[in-house]
Amino acid sequence: MTKTGLARAGVLLAGLVLGGRHQLEAQRSGSVRGVVLDAATAQVVPLVIVSVVGLVLRDTTDARGRYEIRGVPLGPVQVEARRLGFQPITSPVYALLADSILLVHFEMTPQAVTLEGVEVRGEPPEPRAAIGAKVLKQADLPGRGSILDALQGVVAGVQTSGRREDTRVTIRGSHADVLYVIDGTVVTPPLTFYIDTQDVECVEVRRGYRAAQEFRPSISGQLYSGVILIWTRGSLAPQPKECGAKGT
Repeated sequence: MTKTGLARAGVLLAGLVLGGRHQLEAQRSGSVRGVVLDAATAQVVPLVIVSVVGLVLRDTTDARGRYEIRGVPLGPVQVEARRLGFQPITSPVYALLADSILLVHFEMTPQAVTLEGVEVRGEPPEPRAAIGAKVLKQADLPGRGSILDALQGVVAGVQTSGRREDTRVTIRGSHADVLYVIDGTVVTPPLTFYIDTQDVECVEVRRGYRAAQEFRPSISGQLYSGVILIWTRGSLAPQPKECGAKGT
C-alpha cells in the first residue's frame, strides 16, 4: 500500500495500578488512540476507519476526529486509516508496551474522486416513485448507531445482518446485495464503511432491481436489490428536494 501524508506516534505510559484479572489483561494488551486531521486544512476528519494492520480491530473517528482501539496485543503495531475522498495512509511499525497507550495521529491528504459516467439507454429514467423511493431526513433517524441498522424497521422491506463494518443489507427478502452511493460516490459491496446516524444529513432508499440501473456502468452488470444513497453533514453532492434546501 502506498504511504502518504504524515503519521506521528508516541507512547504515553498510563501508570495505572490494576489488580487480579484486570492487571493480567493489561499486561497482555494495550490501546491505540489518536486524532485524524486533513493535511490541507488542518481540520479534524470524522468517519475515518482506523484499523490495526493484520487484525480485525478498528474504530471510526468521531466528530472531533478522535478514535481509540482497545484490546490490541502487545508487540509490533501498525495502524492504517481510510476514508472516501482521502488517500489511505499507513503508519510505521511501533512497539506497544504493557500498561501503555500508543498515540498515533494521522494527517490525511484529500483525494479527488472521479465518478464514472451514467449509461443512457435512449429513454428517460424511471420516476423515483415507481421504484419505491423513500427519503429520510436527519430528524427521521435515531440519534446514534449505524445508519444501515437504523433503516431496518423504518423503511419497509429493508433487512440488515452482521455487525458494524460487516453489515449486509438486503431488500424484500432478496439474496442480492444493496448498492450504496455516499456523497455522490458509488460504493459496491462488500461493505467497507460505518456511518453513524448523527453524521447523516439525508438518506434515500430506492427498492427493486431497476433502481440500480441509473448507476451503470459502475455496477458492471451486477444485480442489486436496491440502492441506498447517503448524504453526510456538509455534503456538496446534489440531494433530493425532500432533503431540504440542497434539493435538486
